[in-house]
Amino acid sequence: MKRMLHLARRLAARTPADRDRYLDFLRVAALLLVVLGHWLVRVVIAPDGAAEAHYLLALQPGWQAATPLFQVMPLFFLVGGVVNLRSWRRARAEGRGATEWLRGRAQRLLTPAVPLVLGVAALGLGAEVLAPGRAILDPWIALIPLWFLAAYLAVTALTPWSAAMHARGHSPALIAVAAGLALGVDLLRLSGVGPVAGTQPLVGLPNFVLVWGAVHQLGHMWIDGRLPARPLGQFGLAAAGVGTLAVLIGALGWPLSMVPVAGTLAPNNAAPPTVALLALAGVQTGLALSLRAPAERWLARPIVWAAVALAGARLMTLFLWHQMALVVAVNVAVPAGWLPLSDAVDLRYWLLRPVWLGAAALVLAGIVAAMGRLERGRGAPLPGGAAVTLLGVGLVAAGLAALLWAPLAPPGTVTAAAVSGVALFATGCRALGITWRRTARRA
Repeated sequence: MKRMLHLARRLAARTPADRDRYLDFLRVAALLLVVLGHWLVRVVIAPDGAAEAHYLLALQPGWQAATPLFQVMPLFFLVGGVVNLRSWRRARAEGRGATEWLRGRAQRLLTPAVPLVLGVAALGLGAEVLAPGRAILDPWIALIPLWFLAAYLAVTALTPWSAAMHARGHSPALIAVAAGLALGVDLLRLSGVGPVAGTQPLVGLPNFVLVWGAVHQLGHMWIDGRLPARPLGQFGLAAAGVGTLAVLIGALGWPLSMVPVAGTLAPNNAAPPTVALLALAGVQTGLALSLRAPAERWLARPIVWAAVALAGARLMTLFLWHQMALVVAVNVAVPAGWLPLSDAVDLRYWLLRPVWLGAAALVLAGIVAAMGRLERGRGAPLPGGAAVTLLGVGLVAAGLAALLWAPLAPPGTVTAAAVSGVALFATGCRALGITWRRTARRA
């Protein structure tokens, strides 16, 4: 214990004085909730003696009421708005332009995803050919976190423009316009207009930028102290969000679920996002502002900060690979008889959850040990022009979309969709100058 405390104190002493520990805590806490939520909704039971996978929110729809507690992606985009604005301002002070800055941000974001994309695509296609239908949990599930990369890269690419709008005092107006446009998209989507890709109407796709861009803009306002600073305003913001959610869901027919309900055509508020997630962002922002002071006192403890800092250093690896950890744990341990099964989602099932969560966590720890170093990157990205950079962003987003759609593709087209997705992703990474060269990289 003394050794752990000594190491924690050393880590705290090396932390820069201007480090915003609370923002790191928000990201880590949000990540843990995402991981826990994703691991809990995947149900494996054996009603007839053979293991079969289900989705909790479809199997027992009443659990959809708990999804606002686990849908914490607004916090990621909120903190992203803070981090990206700080990074962009620092780049400008150093004389770097928007293109160079974006290529650097893209490399840090995408480099840890390369082995996941290649590995899961190979595993998924191999299972399709060699053992169709034999996996308990479909390997393609491991790709689900990739939607975040596409959406986050898109709003990151807008940062130089959104920062300029913010500097002119236009953030509130920009958020209001984005919310109004997102509301219009919601009305079209919920009315069933247009073709469907997978399980949801394509008309909702603009909301990935509108909704998450608006939350990202809230982060710009956070960094400059333009959000409520007093408890009354902070709780007022949260209360306004709760009230808006009540009206949208209770009176106007917006979906209850804040996450997709896998395996169904049921509408949801996340894929694509709806204005309900903007309301939820208001709730989470208000609460995050109100909890800052006590949380900062808690984070001043060396042992607490050490835990947050260590998790934060491998945040992207933890996020990207946590679904793969569950896929591996289930598909290896269940056939081997290493994990106990229930025949229904009953009391025994829930009492066994710590065992299942522990198995997934053990696999994830091994993956992080092997893959975590990729978060440090391998040198500065290759130079490129603005047009090539924006093309790279588009190709990466298109590739990730194709990969996410691949398991939903019509029979006989899964391979083509997956190969196309990998090709587009790889071409986009190349256009963004992502390299494995061991050269000095700019912070």
